Amino acid sequence: MTVGHPVEWPEGFPYRPHLRFCSLGNENVAEVMESFRIACERLGCTTSVEATPSVDNADINLFFFAMGLGLPSNEDLPPNAIVVNFEPALPELLAEMPGYRRLLQRAWVWEYSLENLMHHQTLGILRSDYVPLTFEPQATPVLPEDQVLPDEAQDIDVIFFGETMPRRLEVLRALEASGLRVAYPIGTAWTPAQRDALLPRAKVGLNMRKADRTATAEVPRLSILLRNRKAVVSELYPHSEIPAALRDAVECCPKDELVERVRALVADAPRRRALEQAGPLALMRLPPQRDVLAGALRRYLAATSQRLIGNQAVVADSGAAVSVLMVTRNDEADVVEALASMAAQTLTPHRIIVVDDASTDGTVALIRDRMRVDPRLSGLLLLQASTPMGWAAAAQWGLSQAEGDALALWSPATPSEPNRLRVQSAFLQASPAVGAVGARSTSGPLPEMHAQILAGMLIHLPSDQQPMAMGSLMLALPRIRQRGFGFDATLGEFAWMGLLLELVRDGALLANLNVELIGGPKTRERSEPTAAQVIALAHVRERLLPLVFPALPSSDAQRLARLYGQEWAPDASDATALLRDMATACEGRRDPLVATVLRGECLRVLDVYAQNARLAPGYVSGLMAEPLLRDFLAPLGERIYSFEPHGTS
Repeated sequence: MTVGHPVEWPEGFPYRPHLRFCSLGNENVAEVMESFRIACERLGCTTSVEATPSVDNADINLFFFAMGLGLPSNEDLPPNAIVVNFEPALPELLAEMPGYRRLLQRAWVWEYSLENLMHHQTLGILRSDYVPLTFEPQATPVLPEDQVLPDEAQDIDVIFFGETMPRRLEVLRALEASGLRVAYPIGTAWTPAQRDALLPRAKVGLNMRKADRTATAEVPRLSILLRNRKAVVSELYPHSEIPAALRDAVECCPKDELVERVRALVADAPRRRALEQAGPLALMRLPPQRDVLAGALRRYLAATSQRLIGNQAVVADSGAAVSVLMVTRNDEADVVEALASMAAQTLTPHRIIVVDDASTDGTVALIRDRMRVDPRLSGLLLLQASTPMGWAAAAQWGLSQAEGDALALWSPATPSEPNRLRVQSAFLQASPAVGAVGARSTSGPLPEMHAQILAGMLIHLPSDQQPMAMGSLMLALPRIRQRGFGFDATLGEFAWMGLLLELVRDGALLANLNVELIGGPKTRERSEPTAAQVIALAHVRERLLPLVFPALPSSDAQRLARLYGQEWAPDASDATALLRDMATACEGRRDPLVATVLRGECLRVLDVYAQNARLAPGYVSGLMAEPLLRDFLAPLGERIYSFEPHGTS
């Protein structure tokens, strides 16, 4: 680690703590990048501003406003590239700009908007982190209070700067028609110098959304207005995504009330004086940009280190002793292919253990036949249950026979690539903090980092869509042996998830390799989960919640666990209680990954109650009137109102 550096640089990391900043936007957005750059320098990194984008260096390269950045190939960008996104309404934008979508899918992304973050997985943006714009006083200092011009010297009633598309021009022309003196760019955008020359002369600053489709408040403009001590009228709604401190420092209203609210504020000098003082104080209450970027850099370094180790594992040799464990029950259609993929491993398994859970078809006969004709399987240990034990008990029996450095779990229905054991064992050998590693399949990528995986386990998914796949797992066997961990029969077929949580409770990390080491699971007709499966998964989540929310009182955790129950009370008040429990838990945790997952669960809760006609008119509006729920649900944007009966809002 780099000694004395606020953000410790990993030992052997191939890139220097020098950050190259490059913006493809115009000079009007330069202050946003400068806030990040100065904050990084305060963290001890050296920085430079580059005129042209490049990744062919030993530094970390950050690209701002990169919608026009061309890519030389279809491969991922190198690990030393970070794309910083400040564009709102990503789903609609990326539908119009597929090139920018490909860029975000192939780089590490710093995302400024929680609303956007809600859509990342659907958009295929899997390497991303929430990194908001807050406040860096050394980059954008606050105007001293004694430099605010008196009313008689302010000859502009209201000022707006930014792109003047039709929805904004409608408001600006209405303000002019009402008799106010309005300043805004016409045709050509103002330079920062032109803007800064006009700002002191304005009584009121106006902040408006670019489009109806986004709920994310335009914080960069708002920050400029507040640090220049402007009284601000901002287009905001209950579902607008904005820090609570800033919401309270401006006059907020919907678009159709902007003209009336601006006129009132222009005429109310005492209110303007109060807002001119409140704005800078609100900026100071935001998390310092330096602290935000310290956390973002640590997470980037950890993720990139894991990615590099994974890349090295693909080509590395491994001398690990790996046992393989597979549980079968009536798998005659798949077992031959599964055994063939074990035999074909480029790292010969130390021991192959197959536990047959009292199959009634030809599974056992096929296993014995393969043991006879394939010398690579002749030493296979076949354990046969005379009566059905269930997956967990069968797997525990097999675990008792495992030996070596690692244990690979095999699924009869999921074939593995020949290099699976070699790559995963090499990764585990190079990653002593990791207790379990999975891999992507031909079905698509999975979350790679521990925090993403743990948060993903909170989703009420079908049992075959978990953030780690049982048939892709390799476990650190010595750690399991030393701690006496095993497969808990009370968790049924999800006992493997219980074992993962035991490893996490012991301080181990979980990881997925972004390497296709397993095939896609065989196509099977999807059926609704059984009552036993629902109960078992609920028990898994009960064990998960204290790991995700370690400071949450047990009584609160028990209430939150109702989210995964089989039945909820029929009244809408119970839906509200579930939403409030999620919001309260996330308020204490302040983890954007976890909050993003639970916001998705809010949609599930509301959908169930709406489908059963349990939500009365005005229900959602009532939710958004409660500050705790408003701030938690705001990143859902307009979607939250789709559950209002008759679509009212």
